[in-house]
Amino acid sequence: MKIEIVVDPRPASLVSRVAPAPAAAQPARTATTARGRPRRGRGGARKAERTPKTAADLDAEMEDYTATNAPAAAT
Repeated sequence: MKIEIVVDPRPASLVSRVAPAPAAAQPARTATTARGRPRRGRGGARKAERTPKTAADLDAEMEDYTATNAPAAAT
């Protein structure tokens, strides 16, 4: 039995071996199907988040709603 060990003469630091690859070296991925076609749907731009409504905004909406949808007064 013969065992051969190959050693790199240039010692690399632990940081260079453990650090992730630079972003420029990694190609950009695109979502594709098994046939290599681009996927459709769900990959589009996301909508901007809405700001939460204040209590004053909600009260004003409720007043407008009750004023327009109030039943006619019985005579």
